[in-house]
Amino acid sequence: MKKLTCILFLFCIPFLGFGQTGTIIGKVTDYQTGEPLPFCNVFINNTTIATTTDFDGNYELKDLAEGEYEIGFSFIGYQAIQKPASLKPGGQLTISVALVSLEQELSDVEIKASRDRAWERDLRKFKNYFLGNDNMAAQCEILNPWVIDFPDDNSNNNFKAVAFQPIEIKNNALGYSLTFDLKEFAFTPQYSIISGATRFVEMETDDAKTQQLWQKNRLDTYLKSPANMFRAMIQNNHNQEGFYLYGDKPGGSASQNMRSDVFSSELGKSIVEYKPENLVSAGRKPGEYRILMKGRIEIHYEKGYSTVNTYKDAPYPISWLEVKGNYVNISSNGMVLNPQDVTFSGDMDKRKVSALLPMDYKPTLADRIDVQIAKDANSLQEKVYLHTDRPYYYQGDQLLFKAYFQYANPELKRELSKILYVELISGDRDLIIQKKFKIENGLAVGEIFLPDTLKQKEYYLRAYTSWNRNYGPDAYFVKALPVLSAYDRILSSENPQDLNLPIKSTFVSEKESYGKREKVSLQVSLKDESGRPVSANLSVSVRDTHYASVIPESSNLENSLKVMEVPKNITTEKFTYPLEREWNVFGRFLNEKAKPAATPFTVYFNNFEGTMEKETDKDGTFVLEEMDFYGPVDFAFLALDKKGKAFGTFELTPRLNPPFFVPSHITFPKITTTNESIFEGLEDEEETVTLEQVTIETEKEDNTRRAIYGKADHVVSGDKLNKNGTVSDLLNSLKTQIPGMSVTTTLQIRIRGGATSANLSMEPLVMVDGAVMPSGLGTRAADNIAAINPNDIERIEVVSRMSAMMGDLGRNGIIAIYLKRGGSQMPVLTGNTPGLNSLEIDGFGYGGSFVPFDYSLEEEHPEIDQRVTLYWNPYLVTDSDTGQINLEFHTNDSESPKIVVIEGLTIDGKPVHATHLILSK
Repeated sequence: MKKLTCILFLFCIPFLGFGQTGTIIGKVTDYQTGEPLPFCNVFINNTTIATTTDFDGNYELKDLAEGEYEIGFSFIGYQAIQKPASLKPGGQLTISVALVSLEQELSDVEIKASRDRAWERDLRKFKNYFLGNDNMAAQCEILNPWVIDFPDDNSNNNFKAVAFQPIEIKNNALGYSLTFDLKEFAFTPQYSIISGATRFVEMETDDAKTQQLWQKNRLDTYLKSPANMFRAMIQNNHNQEGFYLYGDKPGGSASQNMRSDVFSSELGKSIVEYKPENLVSAGRKPGEYRILMKGRIEIHYEKGYSTVNTYKDAPYPISWLEVKGNYVNISSNGMVLNPQDVTFSGDMDKRKVSALLPMDYKPTLADRIDVQIAKDANSLQEKVYLHTDRPYYYQGDQLLFKAYFQYANPELKRELSKILYVELISGDRDLIIQKKFKIENGLAVGEIFLPDTLKQKEYYLRAYTSWNRNYGPDAYFVKALPVLSAYDRILSSENPQDLNLPIKSTFVSEKESYGKREKVSLQVSLKDESGRPVSANLSVSVRDTHYASVIPESSNLENSLKVMEVPKNITTEKFTYPLEREWNVFGRFLNEKAKPAATPFTVYFNNFEGTMEKETDKDGTFVLEEMDFYGPVDFAFLALDKKGKAFGTFELTPRLNPPFFVPSHITFPKITTTNESIFEGLEDEEETVTLEQVTIETEKEDNTRRAIYGKADHVVSGDKLNKNGTVSDLLNSLKTQIPGMSVTTTLQIRIRGGATSANLSMEPLVMVDGAVMPSGLGTRAADNIAAINPNDIERIEVVSRMSAMMGDLGRNGIIAIYLKRGGSQMPVLTGNTPGLNSLEIDGFGYGGSFVPFDYSLEEEHPEIDQRVTLYWNPYLVTDSDTGQINLEFHTNDSESPKIVVIEGLTIDGKPVHATHLILSK
């Protein structure tokens, strides 16, 4: 996580209270002459409550609630001032003031003429710091900029401004005219100060649409504001309003800046939910409250999307809050009463004066308070849809997907499933592959490697949760998934069809057509039926239509995510399958007589570095709770009898998969076979695969774990490697023991001659203890190897053939490094210890690894670029102000058009689907 900039955003906030209404009266005069000043503005600071003096300089503010106020006085040509006021219930308070005229008053023309380019440059900076830098700020106009001046010694590290008269602002986004009496303004990289008094006047319009837009923008601004968050905290429904709070975990990560960009990985490790017992307490006056905000609070607003993502799996606005003294004092409507102690950074600090709302703004929240959420079979539905990077694949390909969830009641999203099952099923209804993936924020991202041994051509992709099974097969996601050889063809003359959805898309590119290996820049805009920008979470794929043509899709986003109408007689009490919020592994123990028995046992994992003490019940059953790891991991189970001798056997309880039914709407395209490969040079590659090296059977089986790539072609033990030099020395010592391996002067590794993989890498894939290391643009195999201490290496296994199980990433072979096992408390235990049961458990699937290719950066270009998927990004979010996203990718060597497919959901759950063809020259 990058370092955050703490910023202080300070305003003078009036104190509002409850009780009988009162009145404030008074008179405004000239300080020197004593003459009354008619038409002087008198207002309650930061509200729309205002009046003007009459011809005798008198004013009256009526129907004011009991409380502490700040009264503002402003008049053209005079210095604006504010006076504090404390109003008693039903009382009348008199405040009279004498305004001082400005010593020097220039005409508008004289002031404008005196401004130079340096002033204009500073004014542009001031607008960004003062109004903000988003679309709402762009709709604000400073009507009298000539009243603003800047010191001669201004710099980016210490930028200041003064205003000798109140600044007049027209906010066309929220429909307010503001008069801002600037008291202090300063901006540094560490903090900013904006303090002053503000008078709000509602703008008038005869256009009903404009008035409706203002009301919407005001409500949207309030709902994600600190005021709404604090108000909701008083009522203990801030989660319902979308605000989730987290704090730094004591003893967590050594530095806040060392966190990863995956929130699910950090939760419980470096950060935890912030839930103090006494969050809200009474304030010093009726209608005031104190909120305990101790330490650095991380605020997630889950009812909005943000283009600036701190975490890949948390695509919503994130802010940070630090409070001097640990308490925020607020009024009943959420307004902060001690702003000088409160520091926001992140999203809540992004908007400045352009997002200001008057304190007397009254949002329509009647339909959001005290909402009773029914938890019945109908409202607990969840539907899933998978957007894959292609409609069909080739043997050995990598399948990339993003899963979208639709909930019958979005308020229950956090209470429903956290595990998604994705399966590849053959045309004969056989389960070929099953993976499970974590569901975070109603989304899941993953990958599946398709073996090159798939021969049937017609397969199905199915996705569901355990909870889905209670609603029957119609609740599952199923799509036809052809898996072809390079000699198969799908002949289709289909044009891309967009669904008739309310969200409309516009594509803008720099050119009408593009050549080979050319960079494409594409801007996409999403708008609703009223033409307003849309905030949406999206996944985007770009593929070449020669290698993956346009075919009819049997499953689409809109239909797949439609929730069903469940009959009232169906209740959750009749449901059979549990709601999976965590992953538990079940198993059974059998004694030496093959009968279940109760016994304590120990579970070893991570190469015997970690242990768990468990116990079976009388039926021999046990459960490993809240498992959380990725990929296959070896577990060792050991039970000891009274004499300390290992005994019995352990077995895992197989998961019962639902039967497979083919939905009636699923159809496959017509597949034909030719004598010509669709990929150039594949004949040579196939020939190389058939000449796979034969390995002589070793004398004894080693105790290494079964690898996903099968048996290695070469194994080099750690004691035969050069461990005293650099990575170059290590690679060169390895090269001498691996026939056909070469290392260039730039440490580029070649094992199989350098065929081009999907990410245009010609190097072998590197794995460390079974985990796939990053590969592709900007990452050499040597970079991954250099991160390992040579003295920690137990052995290196090298696969010189193409590895089918690793898909296209294994096209150039594999270098698999295994590290020495950690010291064990019981060194006599090994994988061959009698009575020690070793069982492999497959963890969660990985989130997918697509490496974009950039010809402007890559030094070594492939001879033939035959990429099928040119771009895949499952983490895109439109800008909430403009509804836009921007894409960049490079074309391949095919002369066929490229198709862009965009799918996703808006913030309110509406489906998004759009396609666009990019023509080739």
